[in-house]
Amino acid sequence: SSGINAEYGGFSHPRHLIRDTSRYKPFKDISRGNTPSLKRLVQHFLQTEVQDGVHDSVEDARCALLLYRKHRAQWERSVKKKKRKGEEEEEREEEDKDDGLDD
Repeated sequence: SSGINAEYGGFSHPRHLIRDTSRYKPFKDISRGNTPSLKRLVQHFLQTEVQDGVHDSVEDARCALLLYRKHRAQWERSVKKKKRKGEEEEEREEEDKDDGLDD
């Protein structure tokens, strides 16, 4: 994917800290819900060209980081919102389990 990989160069990131440009909804919206290419994201949001000629993984990483930094505040709010929603669903599931025990 066009995000920063979870494992690269012998190190790994905790899953909850990964921000994947190919999965962020506002980025997917420019591709009508499909997975957007990094090239397209950079053209659209950074108004610059990338990946001309030879593939450069360092350039890709820099661009992914620039995209994240530009959208960090909104992106982090969406991550927190998803996390809260997931926690609420877990609480409801626990309540449903507890309700089933009282029968």
